[in-house]
Amino acid sequence: MSTTDRLGLSSILSGPTSTRVGRVFAIVLAAAALQVVGQTALARGLSKGDVGVVSLLLGALPLLSALSLLGQDTSSVRFLTRGDASRYDARRHFRNVLLMVLPLGALVALIGARFYSLAGLATLSAVTLVVSQNAVSMTTSALRAEHRYELAMTGTRLPVIGTAVALAVLACLGSLTLSRALWSIVVAYGATATLLTFYAGRRLPAGSTRVPGSVIRNGFFFLGISVSLSVMVAMDKLIIGKLLPMSELAVYATVFAVMKGFDFLFYSFSYVLMPRANVVERLPLKKLNLAIACVAVVVTALYLLLGKQVVHLLFDGKYDAGAHLVAPFVLSGVLKLFYSVPSSVIGGRLPRAALKQFLWFNLAGIGVNVVLDVILIMTMGLLGAALATAAAWALRLGGGYFVMSRHREHLGPRGELKEDP
Repeated sequence: MSTTDRLGLSSILSGPTSTRVGRVFAIVLAAAALQVVGQTALARGLSKGDVGVVSLLLGALPLLSALSLLGQDTSSVRFLTRGDASRYDARRHFRNVLLMVLPLGALVALIGARFYSLAGLATLSAVTLVVSQNAVSMTTSALRAEHRYELAMTGTRLPVIGTAVALAVLACLGSLTLSRALWSIVVAYGATATLLTFYAGRRLPAGSTRVPGSVIRNGFFFLGISVSLSVMVAMDKLIIGKLLPMSELAVYATVFAVMKGFDFLFYSFSYVLMPRANVVERLPLKKLNLAIACVAVVVTALYLLLGKQVVHLLFDGKYDAGAHLVAPFVLSGVLKLFYSVPSSVIGGRLPRAALKQFLWFNLAGIGVNVVLDVILIMTMGLLGAALATAAAWALRLGGGYFVMSRHREHLGPRGELKEDP
C-alpha cells in the first residue's frame, strides 16, 4: 500500500483519517464546551442589548475576515500539499500575504463598524477581531498544509478559548460588564495572533524556489467560496441586527450557540478532508457519506430530544422564547455536515475549472441567501431567519454535488490526481 493511500480517505471509517478527524473534533469540542460557558456567562450577566452587541461582533467576524483574507489561507493549503513544501520559500510568501491581508482586515472592520454605528471600544474590538483572525487563519494554514491538523486547530480555537475563560472568570467574580467583555475579546484574539505569527514564522520552510504568483490568483476563487460560506454563517445575524431589536438578535445567537455541535463536526471533517483529498489515490465517496449520515442521525436525535431542555437549563429560562428554533437549526446542521464532502473534494482535489464553477454557483447563492433572509425575517421573525439559512444550505449542497458530477473523471476509485493546467 502506498504512502498516500495509508494517509488517505480509504480508511475513513477506521484508521489514520478517522483518527485525525476524531482528534480535531475533540479539540473543537473542548473549545465548544468553553464557548458555551462563555455564552452562558454573557447571557446571565449582561442585558439582552449588551449580549446583542457582542453577538453582532462575533457574528460578523467570519464574513469580515473572509472578505479581507482574499482566500489566501485555503489557496496556500491547496498549493503546499501538492509537493515538497521545503522547496518553496513559504516563509516569504506568508509574510507578503500578511502584509496584504492585515491592513485590509482593519479597513473592512472599520467599514463594518461604521455601518452599524459602533463607536469607541466596540470599533476597536471589531478591528482587533478581524486583523487577529486573519493572522491566525494564515499561520494555522501553514500547519494544516503540513498535515499537523491537531496543532493547527488548537491555534484556530485559542482565541475562543481565551475569551470564554476570561468571561467565565469575570462572571464568577461578579464583575462582568460590556466593556470588560469586549476587552477580554481584544486581549484573547490579539495575544493569540501574536503568538501564532511568531511561532509559525520560525517553522515555515524558506526554500530556494519562490511560491508562484498563481497561488495568490487562485485565492480569489476561494474568496468567493469562503465569502458565500461566511454569508450563510453570519448573514442571518447581521440582518436580524439591522431589522430587529438587539434583544431579538441575542435570543437567536444564544440558541444558535447551543446548536453549534453540527458546526464543530463540519469544521472537523473539512479541516482534515480538504488537504487529504489533494494527495490520496482513492475517494470512497459512498463510505464517506455513510459515515457522515451515521453521525448526523445521532446528533440530530440528541438535539431534537434534548435541545429545548438544554436551552432552558443553561440560560435559566431567559431564552426559552427561542426554543422553537432548534428544529430548523438541526435541518441546517445536517445539510452542513454533508456539504463537507463536496467542499473538501472541490477545494482540495478538482481542477481549476471546477473551482470556477463552484465559485459562480456560490456567488449566486449569496444573493438568494440575502433575499430569503430579508423576506422571511420581515414576515416570520427569527423563525424566518432560521428557515432561510436552511434553504441556503440546501442550495449550496446541491451545487457542490452538481459540480462534482461534472468532473467524475477525477473521482473514480483509482483515478489519477491531476494538476491544474
